[in-house]
Amino acid sequence: MADVESPVQVGFAEFIARLISEVFDSVITSQIDQEQRYAEMVASAALTEDAYAVQQIGDSDVAAEIPSLFPPRQEDKDKPDAIYSGSPYLPDRKDQEESPPLLAVLGIKLSKENLTEEGGGLFLNQRAVDAVYEKVRRQMAAIHLGLVKQIISRGLPRVVVDSGKINGKLTFHLTESTLSQAMESGTEKNAAVATETKIGSMARASVLSGSTKSVFTLPRARILPNVKLMVKQADDTSPQSSQVKANVYGEVEITFKTIT
Repeated sequence: MADVESPVQVGFAEFIARLISEVFDSVITSQIDQEQRYAEMVASAALTEDAYAVQQIGDSDVAAEIPSLFPPRQEDKDKPDAIYSGSPYLPDRKDQEESPPLLAVLGIKLSKENLTEEGGGLFLNQRAVDAVYEKVRRQMAAIHLGLVKQIISRGLPRVVVDSGKINGKLTFHLTESTLSQAMESGTEKNAAVATETKIGSMARASVLSGSTKSVFTLPRARILPNVKLMVKQADDTSPQSSQVKANVYGEVEITFKTIT
């Protein structure tokens, strides 16, 4: 009932028909979504690490991973991590450790092209930042691709809906058709009796030819044809007892089972 807002009033038969139809649509949609995801995982598992890195690991994913590998230092001030253009760099020497530790964490050894010397100090330039990001992207791709292949080798699970229940609290009440509607109903009934023989003789030909479009309509009630059972969703926030002319407040329960 996605596009019906409470407490919209509808016929009981229409309500049940739509409820069952939308449950069916939901089950089918979930199955299609699962199959699409499975096909995407199979296609991803066939990629190389470089291709997987390009297709599946975005810049935002890498940016989210960098702070855990290279957290900000005191000299980084308000930066989210230690990898940025202009970041102070200390090479590995006897009296000091490399900072940020690119060689120890990623196996990257910087060259002069990756550094900028200013005021007697060394700083990372954009080439160094790009090299770090690409290395992290490939490492993430290798881990993710390994997990995808492992999941597929074990068999990807599927969620199958085989049975279930639908519960809905509703307000039930009766409405009586107007005189014109009743007369129209009687006219339609007489017309239906007059053409019953003709329709019966043409039914088989229509089905075989397929030229006539079949339209499904809910049948009229045989008992009290001018009275219709109406329902709407129960709403505890509205003053139902004073504004709604209801015969009964109740609950509808539909038990279903899928068959393939």
